[in-house]
Amino acid sequence: MKSSWLAAGAVVIVLSLWMASGLFKKEDTSISEVEPETSLMRVEVNTLSLETMDREISLQGQLEPLQHLLLKAQTSGALKRFMVEKGDRISLNDPILTLDLAGRENTLAEAKARVKTAQSEQNAAQSLRQQRLQSQLQLEQSQAALETALARLAAVQLDIDNTTITAPFAGVVNDLPIDIGSLVERGDVVAELIDDSAFNVTAQASQQSLSNLKVGQAVSIELITGEILTGQLTYISSIADSQTRSFTVEARVTNTTGAIAAGVSASMHIPVEQVDATFISPSALSLGEDGEIGIKAVNDDNEVIFLPIELVSTSLDGAWVSGVPANTNVITLGQGFVNVGEVVEPVTANDDNSSSGTN
Repeated sequence: MKSSWLAAGAVVIVLSLWMASGLFKKEDTSISEVEPETSLMRVEVNTLSLETMDREISLQGQLEPLQHLLLKAQTSGALKRFMVEKGDRISLNDPILTLDLAGRENTLAEAKARVKTAQSEQNAAQSLRQQRLQSQLQLEQSQAALETALARLAAVQLDIDNTTITAPFAGVVNDLPIDIGSLVERGDVVAELIDDSAFNVTAQASQQSLSNLKVGQAVSIELITGEILTGQLTYISSIADSQTRSFTVEARVTNTTGAIAAGVSASMHIPVEQVDATFISPSALSLGEDGEIGIKAVNDDNEVIFLPIELVSTSLDGAWVSGVPANTNVITLGQGFVNVGEVVEPVTANDDNSSSGTN
């Protein structure tokens, strides 16, 4: 009897343990079936505004002087003296240097004497001809002798004049490559002159931008030194370079202060139209599926969208771009971790900073 009670008690204990184990298993299953909540990716956005600005064609070039001349001697002789020094600013017809006359005064005196004699002979021949005491041929011969003497005198005088070399235009004496006493031959370079009253800015334009250019357009010239000059487009080549397929263009700027030097690198900015643009940081730029440049933004449904853009101008700080509608929420932080079509949690920079400060 006692053993049956013990057996019954054991059965009750086993059943109780079995039921308890099933209850625990059911509870564990219910917990595992609860799906965790999915959190949205947070991205920082900035609402952009538009400004009207000029879209420009930017070309790289350099300043070239309006006139650059290597002045050559027109006669020979030893260099006697300089009237100027390197770096001097001179006016039109100012003397630069003189050559030794070396006996040219005697040659001039002789030429003048021959002219005087020829003139007397021509006068006498003309008088005799009027009296019919001399033939027409003799009169013409005397006239020819006078013209020959006059031509000889003019040549001698020109040679003497050429011993003083003068400035053919106003400018700056950039170099004097010879020394006092040097023997100068006809055709030797004796001075280098630069007209820096204005400069031509020469650059190369692509075939695509040629249709937007025309002579007379206003241009802005930015020197490598940081100075900004204004000028006009004065020349567009009619034929492309055979190797680069680009066209030479020139713009002219004035140099009223005389402080600008030739040869300085310059950027030529030519406005072609006005566009609505906004400023974008380089970090906000992205590439589309086809490789086009654009930005990622968030629409009204907090979905990531891609907007292709067109560069208007660039700088080290960023770029002015067109193609972005006003009040667009551009992703400025986190755009590399989200894909187009993905729903995100947009926060502005101020909101993000304030929330992080309260935690």
